[in-house]
Amino acid sequence: MTSASVRPLSRWRTVLGAAVLVLASAVLQALAAVERWVVAADGWTREDRTIEDHLFDYAFPADPWENVGAAAQLHGIGTILLALGVLAAGRALTPPGRVGGLLVILIAASFGLLGLHALVSGVIDAPSPLQNVGIQLVLGLVSAVALVALALLWATVSWAAAVAAVLLLGATLPGYLFAAFAIAPMVMGYQSYDTTPWTEGVVAASTAVAGLLLLVAAGGRAVR
Repeated sequence: MTSASVRPLSRWRTVLGAAVLVLASAVLQALAAVERWVVAADGWTREDRTIEDHLFDYAFPADPWENVGAAAQLHGIGTILLALGVLAAGRALTPPGRVGGLLVILIAASFGLLGLHALVSGVIDAPSPLQNVGIQLVLGLVSAVALVALALLWATVSWAAAVAAVLLLGATLPGYLFAAFAIAPMVMGYQSYDTTPWTEGVVAASTAVAGLLLLVAAGGRAVR
């Protein structure tokens, strides 16, 4: 087997692995949403707050905060898997050059830190030191801008991967806010006083579609 034939095969396997990681992330994100909006909501007995209260938002834990079941842990692990998926996809799909590599590292690092924050917060049942608003804003905005730039680079290799990068914006802070104030209210038919039900589910769905598009890219027909 020549090196020319090995490299495309290696790239296919790497993109496939990235797709699996992103899809696994979506599953864990969805399970976290179920933990809040089904498991906790069905057994809700508190009269001082509802499950829609920002107190129970687990994507970006910050004082005051309370975990709902294992929602933060599930979401945190899922976001860490997403970071690994971005690294794998970046290795296979990003054209050679320092800019592309830097974008991939920025995105993966942002997702990794956000995932670690949620996971640690869930484990210790209190927001981790990464709850700082400035840190959260920087991580959220950096990953969003970098994903847009990465999508433009991936468009030269695979249209499916480029669209996947755009859909991964849903996992950033701007994407979460868009889901909270636009998509989730449209789906549910109303805007909550705090967090509209299934806001995190919208993010999980966006991540899942991104994973499916990476499968398309791995199929070879979308990769030029």
